[in-house]
Amino acid sequence: MKKRALVSLTLIIPLFTGIAQLVVNDPQANANLMQQIAQGAKTVEQTAKSVKLLKEAKQMYDDVNGAIQTLEYISDMSVTTKKIIENSGSSLKQIQKSDMFSPKEMNVISQRYSSLIAKGNIILKVANDLLSGGIFKMNDAERMVLLRDSKQELQETLAESRSTRNHYMRVAEKRALQKYFIEKK
Repeated sequence: MKKRALVSLTLIIPLFTGIAQLVVNDPQANANLMQQIAQGAKTVEQTAKSVKLLKEAKQMYDDVNGAIQTLEYISDMSVTTKKIIENSGSSLKQIQKSDMFSPKEMNVISQRYSSLIAKGNIILKVANDLLSGGIFKMNDAERMVLLRDSKQELQETLAESRSTRNHYMRVAEKRALQKYFIEKK
């Protein structure tokens, strides 16, 4: 029985000693912990402010970048429209100087160049309206797509203007050759 009581005591005593630990309260450690928590809260607050400022700066950068891209497109489109007008005017003068077309044909040719110039001006007007923000409420991606497509249309109109000139100049050359050979006979 003594043996049993001794074994029971041996098993029960460690249980009581594990539970009987005292809580130690260190005021200095608690003060340091509170100070670290306060400092951490300030750091989190500053970081949140920095993130907000960075987001605002990024938005401003994106806005400026979008505006610069828009201006570059509009500038290129303006130059292309100017080329269409200059090319149409000089081509019409060259075709007129050839004296190979009747007044009625010159009227048709003139109308053709007028329609090309009008098309270029309409496309450029749409692009300019984008700058003022008047007719379209688009995001940057939609605006860039429209500007890219408009720029492509202007390039095609310029190519059409040049092609028209080449066509009528070939017709004038052909008529001049026919006239020359008829006079030689």
